[in-house]
Amino acid sequence: MMADGNNVFDKAESLARRILERLGTTVDSKLATSEHTLHARVIGDLASRLENAVESNLQADERGIRRISPNHFRVLFTYEETSSLSPQYIESVGNELTAALFEYINNRRYVIRGPVMVEAVRDLFATNTEIKAIFSSHASRSESVGSPAAAECAKVVRLLSNDGHSYQVQLMSNRAPAHVGRVAGSALRLDDPSVSRMHCAISVRADGSVIVADLGSANGTFVNERALTPDEACILNRGDVIGVGDFKLTVTEIN
Repeated sequence: MMADGNNVFDKAESLARRILERLGTTVDSKLATSEHTLHARVIGDLASRLENAVESNLQADERGIRRISPNHFRVLFTYEETSSLSPQYIESVGNELTAALFEYINNRRYVIRGPVMVEAVRDLFATNTEIKAIFSSHASRSESVGSPAAAECAKVVRLLSNDGHSYQVQLMSNRAPAHVGRVAGSALRLDDPSVSRMHCAISVRADGSVIVADLGSANGTFVNERALTPDEACILNRGDVIGVGDFKLTVTEIN
């Protein structure tokens, strides 16, 4: 029992750490280190509640098997809980919970009808933190941001490493890219000295094209053995091979 509890807490701490790491890539590092944050246990509780929301809202498929999962989730924080949190931090909470929940749904082979998205928002009228699960073919950001959300393109990219490991990343055009690197919390983590902490990034454009770009890595990023130049975004296609340090990642599927 103690081991299970430790695993849950480790997961919560990992999520909390990844949120701060993501924050550090988007805002000034001084802001990131002084950021007011949610306790790791709060974040872990949110992740567990989202998983429960998936399980309790599964719908039956054409064969009567409950395996169709909701894909759009809204986490409504109370004003008291989030009054000291910056908008960047709240958005980062939603981003990392999205990645964690996508992994949960994918590992259980559930079916989704649209991209997985977790929106974390501050609700002035909420008395307790609420989670709402929605079946949506076009998940989008809340209109409360202040303007209509732009059309969003989602892609799932599957890659096979030369060491036999398979990876899968979910991309959304209006969200942060998927980082490949050695740092904990990377969407695709390669814990090897030949790989930089934040080596390269894979993202999807609004037109649906999937691209990869180097992030100033020590050993460079290659596509089909051609080194990417600084600030170059290279379009990826099925069958392309991405060189990351000593690793070769073959794009086996983009859909």
